[in-house]
Order: sequence, then C-alpha cells, then structure tokens
Amino acid sequence: MQAVRKATAEVEKDNLLVFPQREGYGLSDGTDDEMTIEHIIEEYRTALKNAGIAPPYVLLPHSIGGPYATYWVSKYPDEIEGVVIFDGTPLDGESLYDIPYHEVDLGDKFKSFLCTMGFSRLVLRQNNYLYPAYYSDEEQKLGDALMLMTWEKVSVVSESGLTAQNCKKAYENIVTNDVPKVYICASSGYESREDIIENNNWVNEQIKRNNLNLPLRETNDEMVRTLLDACKENNQNIIYPYAEKMGNCEVVLLGGDHQIYQQRPEECGKILKDFVDGLDK
Repeated sequence: MQAVRKATAEVEKDNLLVFPQREGYGLSDGTDDEMTIEHIIEEYRTALKNAGIAPPYVLLPHSIGGPYATYWVSKYPDEIEGVVIFDGTPLDGESLYDIPYHEVDLGDKFKSFLCTMGFSRLVLRQNNYLYPAYYSDEEQKLGDALMLMTWEKVSVVSESGLTAQNCKKAYENIVTNDVPKVYICASSGYESREDIIENNNWVNEQIKRNNLNLPLRETNDEMVRTLLDACKENNQNIIYPYAEKMGNCEVVLLGGDHQIYQQRPEECGKILKDFVDGLDK
C-alpha cells in the first residue's frame, strides 16, 4: 500500500482516494457467487454507493482491473470522469480467450481450508510477490498477511477461472467514447537497452533483499534485441489498437515491472497528477 500512496500522494491533497477490495481479496469477505465481470462491477458500484461516495469517479485500475474498468466506462460512461490504467491486461479479441474455464470445485475448497489452517505459510516465500526494497519489515509482514488471507478465499479461484470470459466480455462490449483515459504500458513499455538494464537491476535488488531462491537476471545483446522487438510488436498489434478502440486514450510507455506503481511511484504519480489536473481544467 505504501507504494500506491507514494504514487498518489499529490493527488490525495485535493481528492478523495478510495481503495475498494473486491470480494476475496485481503480484508474483504469471500463469496460463493461466480466472479463474472458483471458481478464484480456491480459490487464495486454498490460498495461506493453504500459508502456515500457518489459519481463521477476517476478509475485507477491495475492488471486485470484494466478490463473491468474498460467494461465499467463503456457501460456507465456518465459515472466516470477519467481512467488511468496501470499496465492493465490488454484486450485484443483473442489473446486470453484460450484460457480454460475453471469452476470452483471440492479440491479448491479443500485448499482454501488448508490455507485457513495455516499451511499456506509453508509456500509463502516461494509464491509471494517481490516487495520493493523500501518496504519496512513491518510493511512486508502486513503484505504477507493480506496475501495469506486472499489465498483462503475460493472467490479468487472463481475470478481466475473466469479470466478469459471476463476479458472477452469486456472487449466485446467496448463502446468508444470521449471519457479521458491513459494507459501506462510497463510490461511492453521498454524502448531502449537502458530501460531493460534498469529494470533487471531493480528485480535483482528485490530478490536479494527478500532472500528469494531465484536466479538473478542477466542482460545480454540477444535478450535485449528479442525483448525490444517483442515490445514493439505487442504495442503495435495490441496496446495501441486497444487504446484506439476505447477512445480518447493516451498510451504512455514506462517500461518496467508489472507492478509499475511500486517500482516507479514518483513517475506514475506525476502522470496521474497531470491527468487529474487536466480534468479540472
């Protein structure tokens, strides 16, 4: 959370920042309902309404939250003043559609039970995300606790199993509109060898800091050439067409980790602040 607050510090001075957790994540209760995109968006809207927070909103989705925000702004454009997508799952009509549907079964419920009994602690270090080096020991413990609580919820399994269907629904229901949007492209945002070296150094720092049993990343000419070509192809074929289909969406290339707001919070914060200031004008 510290990383997010670093990225939003300037915006928070004049705006109310809300962190709704969808069902199954962190402190939120789980649900037996299927985590369809319709269900998720309506739960968000209901939670904000019950909290007395009226639209319009500026949405700040990350990762799979990108398709959810795309669906929201297409279906309820009058509720949304702007959208800033932090390396959201890109939509192109086919990339994620071959992921098989997985319905929550007894095996998932048994794993959830084992997590509640504490067995998930045995694999936490191998599976948890790389915390930034600036996290304190206490903040890392809090992050671990939230991760463990999330693993206890079968609703997260439901959402994962519905990834392809939810992305398909989001893409097929895009309504091009003039709501201002920014897509911060991190995973395929590398434009130079220096970008790649900077990211690899950052990842290696986290591996060492967290004492993880992972190989350190190395930078060589073949890897750089392959990655830069892949980024260019992905952006031309997916990211820019996706932004154009949403309408009024600027793409910002900020190569780095998928959790870009953790890796480069100051730069993300400036993009966000400039965007919100532009809305005010």
